Amino acid sequence: MNQPSAECMIEARGVQKWYPNGFHALRGVDLTVHRGEVVVVMGPSGSGKSTFIRTFNALEDFQQGSITVDGRALSNDLRDIDAIRREVGMVFQQFNLFPHLSVLENLTLAPIQVRKRPKAEVEEQAYALLERVGIREQADKYPGQLSGGQQQRVAIARSLCMEPRILLFDEPTSSLDPEMVREVLEVMRNLAADGMTMVVVTHEVGFAREVAHRVVLMAEGQVVEEADPATFFTNPSHERSRQFLAQIL
Repeated sequence: MNQPSAECMIEARGVQKWYPNGFHALRGVDLTVHRGEVVVVMGPSGSGKSTFIRTFNALEDFQQGSITVDGRALSNDLRDIDAIRREVGMVFQQFNLFPHLSVLENLTLAPIQVRKRPKAEVEEQAYALLERVGIREQADKYPGQLSGGQQQRVAIARSLCMEPRILLFDEPTSSLDPEMVREVLEVMRNLAADGMTMVVVTHEVGFAREVAHRVVLMAEGQVVEEADPATFFTNPSHERSRQFLAQIL
């Protein structure tokens, strides 16, 4: 496993979020992620873990606290938000591919439109990334012609095509059939081995044990425990962590 550097890529301090109905979703959450680090965020349903990582690229707003991504403070200024989103890729539970575009077009749309890169250069990169995730031969197909595992690998390749410095994964395997989970996790393992900075919301214990530098447990909008995988899974210090592990192990 690559060791992360001392460079801070994400720093969240005292993040608080309330929804309009008054629900207090995030209650003073702190987290630091270093370059090359893989942090797995676990927790029961409704614990705030997906909401939290979605604040990193302003897909969710927050009312108090601060978030700095790759040295830039996240604010309501659209220039800050756009700059951060260019550096932060996100892979969702439901793939979010454009059904009317081919696999290749899904990968090349944003780099051409947003980064203004030459089409030929982007297409060459897209084919290489599809090769990297094991589905180059699917380039001309449409998402509806692919399995769930193949669609998620397209979604990962699409994020990589924007050359992000950080990748966020929001339960990337939870909507997949069990036999498709392995192929997506293998791609994620390879990214981690290449030194990609990753924050992963998942319940995949094997992946967390093998790949994570740290595991964070959230419950009721707070970080309950933060530890290396060996400590977290064998000797957690909090009763809430022990309760959670008893349900998933």
